[in-house]
Amino acid sequence: MDWARWLRAGDHLVCSHMSSEPVALLQSLAQSLTESLTESLASSAPPLPLHLMLGVPFSDAAQALPSDCEITVYGGMGSASRLAQARPVHLSPLRYSLCAQVYQQGLWPVDVVLVSLARNAEGHLYLGASHGPALAAARRARHVIAEVNAQSPCVSGARWPDDIPLAAVLEVDHEPAPVRQSAPSQVEQAIAGHVAALVPDGACLQVGIGALPSAMLTALSSHRHLGVHSGMYTDDLQALVDAGAVDHSRKTRDPGVAVVGCVVGSRSLYRSVHQHSAVCLRSPDLTHDAAFIAGIDDFFSLNSAIEVDLLGNVNAEAVLGQDARWRHVGGVGGLPDFVRAAQCAKRGQSVMALPSRSAGQQPRIVARLSGPCTVAASDADLICTEYGVARLRHASLDQRVRSMLAIAHPQDRDALAMAAHGLGLV
Repeated sequence: MDWARWLRAGDHLVCSHMSSEPVALLQSLAQSLTESLTESLASSAPPLPLHLMLGVPFSDAAQALPSDCEITVYGGMGSASRLAQARPVHLSPLRYSLCAQVYQQGLWPVDVVLVSLARNAEGHLYLGASHGPALAAARRARHVIAEVNAQSPCVSGARWPDDIPLAAVLEVDHEPAPVRQSAPSQVEQAIAGHVAALVPDGACLQVGIGALPSAMLTALSSHRHLGVHSGMYTDDLQALVDAGAVDHSRKTRDPGVAVVGCVVGSRSLYRSVHQHSAVCLRSPDLTHDAAFIAGIDDFFSLNSAIEVDLLGNVNAEAVLGQDARWRHVGGVGGLPDFVRAAQCAKRGQSVMALPSRSAGQQPRIVARLSGPCTVAASDADLICTEYGVARLRHASLDQRVRSMLAIAHPQDRDALAMAAHGLGLV
């Protein structure tokens, strides 16, 4: 790839991300920049500075980019946490519902867009397994450069527009990013049992990814007529379809179809969604739009958190290291969007689930958050641990404290009660 033909000094690059990360293009760019950097140092000429928006990367391809490249990610999701440990990165707290709008409205700069696409048997191009902001950015970019992955699925609703030309195309053949997650623990299974009791038949689900969300979905296998409107479509959601639990039949918007922003999982999942009419990929300004989701009756947002305080403030972004610095392992993502949407929907509910203690036996129900506040207490609804469910939506401050103490680890409750008293909450 002749990158010197397409790039200029100071360019802002936007990449498709998650399961449509342009891994081969990033590897090629890193090699080219490393070689040009070596040459520029030898000639005393300044290196070519670039700015890359990676979004949520799943691979480690960006680690090979030269240190003078500025990289921005949406948080610590995917491989971004590893990337941030290896080199400086910028962290954006942008809500995911706005990630395309900032390019549509010209609020964020874009010069070149790198995308990973799929091609069907008729030769038509698709966005692959993930939507995101890249398409909106492409409409304002000087150049769009694509890798076309022979193993990437063509997902319904994500046809590449004919009016956006591709400046260069790289043909590749590699498996889209697989997601491997550990089996849920007994504590996570207990939490999942409490969550399953909250979800009625016919509910429309939004769910995150990880061992706890996986356990929550597994616990719903005996439910019926569930639907899906979610940021991600995973193997666990497909398993509910196969079990007869999900048929999308009662969705008040897009009945019969799972509307999602990204498909991520196993090779068999990518095969199953390929040109399947029951799974539709849509843009972030629809998948995460609270006003749109509010029209979906019985919308249930099922997510996990790092810690929740006694009033219901949620940290889903960072853990506090031994050096008293935040280490970002999550992000804002679509969490605030889905939480608010669930409370606006008829009979909708938002569930925030977490173990009462970490694997290292640190309390996760806390008096004050040790990390950033991702969801404010004013938006709190249902908080769930292995000890039960705290219903906070219409509760007063003292009622919230009592409810949260009841679901904290028994050995933490006395200290939390004392802290609540010291803060004047009870």
